[in-house]
Amino acid sequence: MYKGRTIFNLFWALCLGMVLVSCTQDNVHMPEADTGTETWETYTQEFPGRLSTTVPVVQEHLQGPVEKDMTVRLKDFHIGHSGHVTLTTEAFDVDDPFVSNLLGKDIRIGAMEIPQVEYAAYPSGGGHLKKDAFDIQAGEYRTRGSLFGEITKDGALTLTLTYRPGTMPFDIVSEFK
Repeated sequence: MYKGRTIFNLFWALCLGMVLVSCTQDNVHMPEADTGTETWETYTQEFPGRLSTTVPVVQEHLQGPVEKDMTVRLKDFHIGHSGHVTLTTEAFDVDDPFVSNLLGKDIRIGAMEIPQVEYAAYPSGGGHLKKDAFDIQAGEYRTRGSLFGEITKDGALTLTLTYRPGTMPFDIVSEFK
């Protein structure tokens, strides 16, 4: 009986050893735990282009869209990662003769700095920008509006801003390409 128990104990020790060895081998193939420390560098990206501004309510009286070459900037931006950016435009004038006669002066839209604009990166490159509502100071006018836009995977920006400076009773629309 002692001899049978010894064989049984040896068999049991061998089985236990094989189980432990196989468990340690499984751990070798386990992926490392995600530490959540992945970081990426953000920067300010400049997009040169042309801003075309219209006043839809009175557009038939205007000489056409008011156009200006300008640079739009995105701060805290990385094209491959979603997040929030700050979008900045340069100041520009809506200097159409009809507007000047109607208001007694040209409209000067100050530089717009719009914080917390949602940027959603596309898996294939590029992404879209969106801010359903903003309320900022643009030059001398408190300006309220919204924006949406898209950045292609090649890095080209298209943007539409719809806004009302000051107490203006109608929207101004500016499109940037």
